[in-house]
Amino acid sequence: MWIKEILVVGNIDWNHDMSPWYMPSIYSKEKSFSGGADEYLRLLIDEILPKAKEMIEGEPGFTGIAGYSLAGLFAVYAMYKTDAFDRVASMSGSLWFYDFMEYCKRNNCRKLPDKIYFSLGDKEANTRNPILKTVDDNTRELSEYFKKLGSEVIFELNNGNHFTDTVPRSAKGIKAIL
Repeated sequence: MWIKEILVVGNIDWNHDMSPWYMPSIYSKEKSFSGGADEYLRLLIDEILPKAKEMIEGEPGFTGIAGYSLAGLFAVYAMYKTDAFDRVASMSGSLWFYDFMEYCKRNNCRKLPDKIYFSLGDKEANTRNPILKTVDDNTRELSEYFKKLGSEVIFELNNGNHFTDTVPRSAKGIKAIL
Protein backbone atom coordinates (compact mmCIF):
# COMPACT_ATOMS: atom_id res chain seq x y z
CA MET A 1 0.00 0.00 0.00
CA TRP A 2 1.36 3.41 -0.95
CA ILE A 3 0.72 6.55 1.01
CA LYS A 4 -0.71 9.14 -1.30
CA GLU A 5 -1.10 11.91 1.26
CA ILE A 6 0.31 12.57 4.68
CA LEU A 7 -0.28 15.74 6.66
CA VAL A 8 2.35 16.90 9.12
CA VAL A 9 1.33 19.62 11.54
CA GLY A 10 3.87 21.74 13.38
CA ASN A 11 4.09 24.97 15.33
CA ILE A 12 2.64 23.36 18.42
CA ASP A 13 2.83 24.63 21.99
CA TRP A 14 3.48 21.14 23.36
CA ASN A 15 2.61 21.63 27.02
CA HIS A 16 -0.60 23.45 26.10
CA ASP A 17 -1.87 22.03 22.80
CA MET A 18 -1.14 18.37 23.53
CA SER A 19 -2.23 18.15 27.18
CA PRO A 20 -5.82 17.13 27.93
CA TRP A 21 -6.04 19.00 31.25
CA TYR A 22 -3.93 20.95 33.69
CA MET A 23 -1.04 19.13 35.32
CA PRO A 24 1.88 20.67 37.18
CA SER A 25 5.24 20.29 35.50
CA ILE A 26 7.12 17.09 36.24
CA TYR A 27 10.39 19.04 36.15
CA SER A 28 11.15 22.14 38.18
CA LYS A 29 12.42 24.22 35.23
CA GLU A 30 9.63 23.47 32.76
CA LYS A 31 6.22 25.04 32.50
CA SER A 32 3.10 23.22 33.62
CA PHE A 33 0.77 21.41 31.25
CA SER A 34 -2.10 23.79 30.66
CA GLY A 35 -4.76 21.56 29.10
CA GLY A 36 -5.34 22.97 25.63
CA ALA A 37 -5.91 19.66 23.82
CA ASP A 38 -9.66 20.22 23.31
CA GLU A 39 -9.02 23.63 21.78
CA TYR A 40 -6.26 22.29 19.53
CA LEU A 41 -8.36 19.29 18.49
CA ARG A 42 -11.16 21.66 17.40
CA LEU A 43 -8.64 23.57 15.27
CA LEU A 44 -7.39 20.31 13.78
CA ILE A 45 -10.88 18.94 13.03
CA ASP A 46 -12.64 22.16 11.99
CA GLU A 47 -9.89 23.91 10.05
CA ILE A 48 -6.72 21.94 9.35
CA LEU A 49 -8.21 18.61 8.21
CA PRO A 50 -10.88 20.13 5.94
CA LYS A 51 -8.25 22.29 4.21
CA ALA A 52 -5.97 19.29 3.82
CA LYS A 53 -8.79 17.21 2.32
CA GLU A 54 -9.51 19.99 -0.19
CA MET A 55 -5.94 19.65 -1.43
CA ILE A 56 -6.12 15.93 -2.26
CA GLU A 57 -7.87 14.10 -5.04
CA GLY A 58 -10.78 11.90 -3.99
CA GLU A 59 -11.62 10.63 -0.54
CA PRO A 60 -8.98 9.05 1.66
CA GLY A 61 -9.42 5.36 2.46
CA PHE A 62 -8.98 6.22 6.12
CA THR A 63 -7.87 9.05 8.34
CA GLY A 64 -5.27 8.36 10.98
CA ILE A 65 -3.57 10.34 13.68
CA ALA A 66 -0.06 9.68 14.92
CA GLY A 67 2.13 11.36 17.47
CA TYR A 68 5.30 11.02 19.45
CA SER A 69 5.60 11.83 23.16
CA LEU A 70 2.90 14.33 24.21
CA ALA A 71 1.52 14.13 20.67
CA GLY A 72 1.15 10.37 21.23
CA LEU A 73 -0.93 11.15 24.33
CA PHE A 74 -2.96 13.61 22.23
CA ALA A 75 -3.57 10.97 19.54
CA VAL A 76 -5.06 8.57 22.11
CA TYR A 77 -7.05 11.38 23.77
CA ALA A 78 -8.50 12.34 20.38
CA MET A 79 -10.25 8.93 20.21
CA TYR A 80 -12.43 10.07 23.10
CA LYS A 81 -13.30 13.45 21.65
CA THR A 82 -13.91 12.88 17.94
CA ASP A 83 -14.89 10.17 15.49
CA ALA A 84 -12.65 11.66 12.79
CA PHE A 85 -9.87 9.08 13.07
CA ASP A 86 -10.01 5.48 11.91
CA ARG A 87 -6.49 4.60 13.06
CA VAL A 88 -4.16 5.81 15.81
CA ALA A 89 -0.42 5.55 16.42
CA SER A 90 1.13 6.60 19.73
CA MET A 91 4.91 6.35 19.75
CA SER A 92 6.51 6.84 23.16
CA GLY A 93 3.22 8.42 24.16
CA SER A 94 3.15 10.35 27.41
CA LEU A 95 0.70 7.87 28.87
CA TRP A 96 2.11 8.65 32.31
CA PHE A 97 -0.02 11.82 32.27
CA TYR A 98 -1.94 12.31 35.53
CA ASP A 99 -5.30 10.47 35.63
CA PHE A 100 -5.11 9.51 31.94
CA MET A 101 -5.50 5.77 32.52
CA GLU A 102 -8.57 6.36 34.64
CA TYR A 103 -9.95 8.75 32.04
CA CYS A 104 -9.63 6.12 29.32
CA LYS A 105 -11.41 3.50 31.37
CA ARG A 106 -14.17 5.81 32.66
CA ASN A 107 -15.10 7.14 29.24
CA ASN A 108 -16.07 5.71 25.87
CA CYS A 109 -14.23 6.38 22.65
CA ARG A 110 -16.26 8.40 20.17
CA LYS A 111 -15.02 5.88 17.60
CA LEU A 112 -12.92 2.86 18.42
CA PRO A 113 -10.15 2.80 15.81
CA ASP A 114 -9.77 -0.35 13.76
CA LYS A 115 -5.98 -0.19 14.25
CA ILE A 116 -3.96 1.21 17.14
CA TYR A 117 -0.19 1.16 17.42
CA PHE A 118 1.73 1.72 20.64
CA SER A 119 5.49 1.73 21.06
CA LEU A 120 8.01 2.54 23.74
CA GLY A 121 11.73 2.45 24.23
CA ASP A 122 12.80 -0.37 26.51
CA LYS A 123 14.59 2.11 28.79
CA GLU A 124 11.83 4.73 29.08
CA ALA A 125 10.62 3.55 32.46
CA ASN A 126 14.18 3.48 33.85
CA THR A 127 13.97 6.82 35.59
CA ARG A 128 13.93 8.17 39.11
CA ASN A 129 10.85 10.24 38.31
CA PRO A 130 7.92 8.31 39.84
CA ILE A 131 5.46 9.78 37.35
CA LEU A 132 7.47 8.89 34.23
CA LYS A 133 8.19 5.44 35.66
CA THR A 134 4.56 4.43 34.98
CA VAL A 135 4.81 4.83 31.19
CA ASP A 136 5.67 1.20 30.43
CA ASP A 137 2.94 -0.30 32.62
CA ASN A 138 0.36 2.22 31.40
CA THR A 139 1.18 1.71 27.71
CA ARG A 140 1.00 -2.06 28.02
CA GLU A 141 -2.24 -1.84 30.01
CA LEU A 142 -3.88 0.45 27.45
CA SER A 143 -2.72 -1.84 24.63
CA GLU A 144 -4.51 -4.76 26.28
CA TYR A 145 -7.54 -2.63 27.11
CA PHE A 146 -8.10 -1.52 23.52
CA LYS A 147 -7.46 -5.03 22.25
CA LYS A 148 -10.25 -6.31 24.54
CA LEU A 149 -12.53 -3.58 23.18
CA GLY A 150 -12.00 -4.94 19.66
CA SER A 151 -9.26 -2.88 18.01
CA GLU A 152 -6.37 -4.49 16.22
CA VAL A 153 -3.56 -3.39 18.54
CA ILE A 154 0.15 -3.58 17.97
CA PHE A 155 2.52 -2.98 20.88
CA GLU A 156 6.21 -2.71 20.13
CA LEU A 157 9.18 -2.29 22.41
CA ASN A 158 12.16 -0.56 20.81
CA ASN A 159 15.75 -0.26 21.94
CA GLY A 160 16.66 2.85 23.87
CA ASN A 161 15.11 5.65 25.83
CA HIS A 162 12.51 8.25 24.92
CA PHE A 163 14.92 10.21 22.73
CA THR A 164 16.39 7.28 20.80
CA ASP A 165 15.60 7.08 17.06
CA THR A 166 12.50 9.27 17.26
CA VAL A 167 12.14 9.72 13.50
CA PRO A 168 12.52 6.04 12.51
CA ARG A 169 10.25 5.02 15.39
CA SER A 170 7.63 7.54 14.26
CA ALA A 171 7.84 6.22 10.69
CA LYS A 172 7.45 2.67 12.00
CA GLY A 173 4.29 3.65 13.84
CA ILE A 174 2.78 5.39 10.83
CA LYS A 175 3.60 2.38 8.63
CA ALA A 176 1.96 0.04 11.18
CA ILE A 177 -1.43 1.74 10.86
CA LEU A 178 -1.48 1.77 7.07
